[in-house]
Amino acid sequence: EATRAHLRDRIEAALSGKEYAGVIVALVIGDQRAISQSDWKVFNRSGIGHLISISGLHITMVAGLFASIAYGLWRRSFYTAAQLPLILPAQKVAAFVGAGVALMYVLLAGFGVPAQRTLYMLSIVALALWMGRMTSVSHILCAALGFVVLLDPWAVLWPGFWLSFGAVGLILYVSVGRAHLPSHAMSSRKQRWMHQLQSALRTQYAITVGLVPLTMLLFGQTSLISPIANAVAIPL
Repeated sequence: EATRAHLRDRIEAALSGKEYAGVIVALVIGDQRAISQSDWKVFNRSGIGHLISISGLHITMVAGLFASIAYGLWRRSFYTAAQLPLILPAQKVAAFVGAGVALMYVLLAGFGVPAQRTLYMLSIVALALWMGRMTSVSHILCAALGFVVLLDPWAVLWPGFWLSFGAVGLILYVSVGRAHLPSHAMSSRKQRWMHQLQSALRTQYAITVGLVPLTMLLFGQTSLISPIANAVAIPL
């Protein structure tokens, strides 16, 4: 909490008088108190409000970045006197670093339900890799849900609980085991790019349609322009 307060003060000092300072604070540490109601109205009407809270997209990106760096450095140490891959495989080191960074970032972001879900899923994957075991994505999602409810039973009363697990469940439903990327030998770069674009569009379509009942039930409204807005906002 002290580190969050220090970072918030630093950002606000650097962006003093800027109307977007509150949004930057929310994107960095998940503190949304400084976002104006007019901004929230824009976010909700465009359907991108979920991007303003620290969730799976942010945590996975940061954890993946540090895991990739650790993986690359550990592998390259093989050509030095250390030869660290002979002591411990680079994949296990990357999994450990990724899970550790995810834990620190989730704590920094206030330990919200969407952040918890991502942390537990990444930790289960890292643990399975360390133990040399195979596990299914449905087991990972259910285990993460179980951990969240076990540690905080009242989490089921938060809209973020249902939207977070619902969105990930939809993504897994439309992607895992249903999409097959053509082999590099049998497809051109353009064909692979088109396949990835189709996969992204299919995922966005599934989330948009699949979450309409939940958003209507929880908030009494839904955004018709959200697929277009998210198609721009998520990569950005």
